[in-house]
Amino acid sequence: MKKVHLVHEIHCSPEAFWKLYFDPEFTTALITQAVKVDDFKILKFAETEREIHRISTGRPRINAPAAIQKVIGDNFSYTDEVRFDKSTQILRWQIRLSTFTDKTRNEGVLRVEPIGPDRIRRIADAEVEARIFGMGGIMESGMEKQMQEGWGAGAEFTNRWIASHRPAHEPT
Repeated sequence: MKKVHLVHEIHCSPEAFWKLYFDPEFTTALITQAVKVDDFKILKFAETEREIHRISTGRPRINAPAAIQKVIGDNFSYTDEVRFDKSTQILRWQIRLSTFTDKTRNEGVLRVEPIGPDRIRRIADAEVEARIFGMGGIMESGMEKQMQEGWGAGAEFTNRWIASHRPAHEPT
């Protein structure tokens, strides 16, 4: 099992971040363009007074050794389930892979901290695990690398999106 800690600066307030995070147009653009996931779909979106619950799916473009690619197959996909607790402002996620579903785990928490006017620190703490004989360590390292790259690209994309969608009269 690997623990992954990701920290990125995003150029908006906490309220604006969460609003953007759950915006379907932004989410689709982020996942398909920055994170490079094909066939992305939001399967469920539900909001109550206490929480926001979203389930999505997609086929990530995997940059893995040929042996891993062969084992996971051509139709490799994932399902991502997130729950955002409005009172604690903490999001919890769990990603289920289409291959080795019962032998892999990718889950964590996401929170934000204000660090200045229209600036936040986005903090994610995750655990990735692959209990697959002879390949577990390689898969865990690959999952960690994909997270590092995807979340980094996502932070850059988010900041570009915010800058390009900010009204002209609003300060940067």
